[in-house]
Amino acid sequence: MTGVIYDNNFTTHKCLWDEYYSENPQRYTSVLERCNSLGLIDRCIKIPSRHATKEELLSKHMAEHIDLLESTEHYNDEQLEQLSSRYDSIYVHNSTYKQSLLAAGSSIELVKAVVDGRVQNGMAFVRPPGHHAMKSEYSGYCFINNVAIATQYLLDKTATQKIFIVDWDIHHGQATQQMFYEDPRVLYFSIHRYEHGKFWPNLRESDFDHIGKGNGTGFNVNVPLNDIGMKNEDYMAIIHYLLIPLATEFSPDLIIVSSGYDSAIGDPKGEMLVTPACYAHITQKLMSLCCGRVVAILEGGYYLKSLAESAALTLRALLGDPCPVIGSLQQPCKSVMETIGNVIYAHRRYWDCFKYNICYKENLPEICYNFFDEKPEIYQTRNMYPKIDTSSFDIILNNIITETKLFNPKFRVGLASKVVEYSNSLKNSKIYQYLKSKVGNLHILKECQLTIEEFNIVYSTEYTKDIINKQKYVGNIDKEQCSTSSINNKFIVDDPVFNTFSSSVGPLLQIIDSIFKNEIKSGIFVSLSTANLRKNEISYILNASIIGAKYAIKKYYLKRILIIEPNENITEILSTDQILVISMHDLLNSSKTMNGNNHINISWSKKLFNEAEFMVMMQHLILPIAYEYNPELIIVSSKFYSNINNIHGIQITPIMYGHLIQWLSILANGRLILYEQDGHDNSIYRNECLLQCSNALLGKPISKLCIKNLLNLESKDILLNNVKNIGNNWKSLQL
Repeated sequence: MTGVIYDNNFTTHKCLWDEYYSENPQRYTSVLERCNSLGLIDRCIKIPSRHATKEELLSKHMAEHIDLLESTEHYNDEQLEQLSSRYDSIYVHNSTYKQSLLAAGSSIELVKAVVDGRVQNGMAFVRPPGHHAMKSEYSGYCFINNVAIATQYLLDKTATQKIFIVDWDIHHGQATQQMFYEDPRVLYFSIHRYEHGKFWPNLRESDFDHIGKGNGTGFNVNVPLNDIGMKNEDYMAIIHYLLIPLATEFSPDLIIVSSGYDSAIGDPKGEMLVTPACYAHITQKLMSLCCGRVVAILEGGYYLKSLAESAALTLRALLGDPCPVIGSLQQPCKSVMETIGNVIYAHRRYWDCFKYNICYKENLPEICYNFFDEKPEIYQTRNMYPKIDTSSFDIILNNIITETKLFNPKFRVGLASKVVEYSNSLKNSKIYQYLKSKVGNLHILKECQLTIEEFNIVYSTEYTKDIINKQKYVGNIDKEQCSTSSINNKFIVDDPVFNTFSSSVGPLLQIIDSIFKNEIKSGIFVSLSTANLRKNEISYILNASIIGAKYAIKKYYLKRILIIEPNENITEILSTDQILVISMHDLLNSSKTMNGNNHINISWSKKLFNEAEFMVMMQHLILPIAYEYNPELIIVSSKFYSNINNIHGIQITPIMYGHLIQWLSILANGRLILYEQDGHDNSIYRNECLLQCSNALLGKPISKLCIKNLLNLESKDILLNNVKNIGNNWKSLQL
């Protein structure tokens, strides 16, 4: 359900007097060629392109602006260059008017297709770009503001009430800012190179303190970058600390991305180091914010290899394919953290998510503007962009592309369940029938139990005997039932409690095998048992998640596995640095508060998260750590109990679970296992938790987080205490 718009007429607009001009037809063709080479275009629904009407253009541009461009269809080369010299970084071709109409009209058609429900999301490969095109002035390769025209169309012609525009082009989209500066229906968020005004378009209003006007105050968010060489960790810090909290609170009906790729590694204009895979990660984060309704409209990007790869991975992310790994993210640079603090300072009065933010500094930010040149009457039109030798970056990009593993298994999710003699199969269970009615058929893995060989991959026979012997002294298990056995090669021991445990672990290992054989992207273990094991029984000594992790390490040579336990503490002592456990628990009921290199305890003194607190914990703690750790597999182990008093932990709402799974599944090539521990009923709460998590793993829309509860000083103090306790071991938290 991903729509795409492209049209070969987008290759006609070109500079007639400078063959090295940066904005050229090769930008369009390189993107299409790469998308086709990955087989992406054929998987999309093609939306017909069309020209915008003059009425549609007049919603954001003056009639004189449009009429002048139309008149150029009959200009000779000399007249075209003379007109171009009146504007900053512009060339005009006889086809420019028609092609600009095509770009604007196509942008309208794509956003309309999403709002109408014909597609879930989409991408528009259009040119010329648009976000510098002002109401009555051409600028920066732009003539008609495609994103602004499409946004205004939705506000005027449809029931859409709130639109979030994300502009990640390296240049500030000053025209889009101006067009919605007083409109609270549009939240404009721009990440751009600024260097205190030294970088084009050299405008004072591109700084963080320009936040909107009138009713639109607070709805214009500039994130100015004052250094070059920004990396993935710097951009992801902006996403985690600013964009996601803002967008969640704004709760848009649709997200439109001004999708420029001149911040990608190797681009001569941006001079940044963002890798193509990073755009895929940001895109899928955006998809979680408004039920998947995201439209990316092409803007800049002038190094063809990084432009094509970045755009292709963006489209791949919209299709729901697993995000490529982007490597271990380290500490964000000082400059970007200063900018983040300045943005929070400027907007703290208008957004609840910033009122008690740990990145907020009390000191008044310094305003520094270092550009004082006057605009010339005549702009240069020739020899502006000498040919650049890209050979060194070609080698770097080729290495990145080669090392970036693009997986797309046949099945996105595999379901497995505990084998219980008296239970029906998973396909006949109530929970499966419920999920099937909501999301359709799910791929079911064949039932199996843990074998001796599999268990011995993880633990020795001597260790097993020792565990069983311990049970003789802590439980009421018949000693005669505790002897080890390998007669039928199915059960590790004859003890019935251990057999029950082995029937839980077997399907977990089966999911791991299916994932690393590239048969499924992710898996869900659904417990069908109605029997709960006592605390002194073996499942409390041998943690299934740890066994699964150790199995994956030894069989598939994994180096980093992340285990998330939202409402339970792992009691088994870890003996390997290849497993990181993050436990979330109620501080009052915590029996273990030690933090180390391989076990992190996030203590929260409330049994029930509100939406704002959950957002803070995810964006400021769990996700930065997860991105720094860079796991190869993630196991989320949880109990979907509506009565939190039974588990001494923290209850998380079903929608929160969906977002937890969605955000985590962006990492590790999407290799995530949801391990449900001992589901004991078919409560509405449990069913909804599994539904939201299934949707997240399937790439289907998940419900919005609705921020109704405010952050408070207590929430801030709890977060700061956790950062203090954990931060010494993690560079990403040393802010």
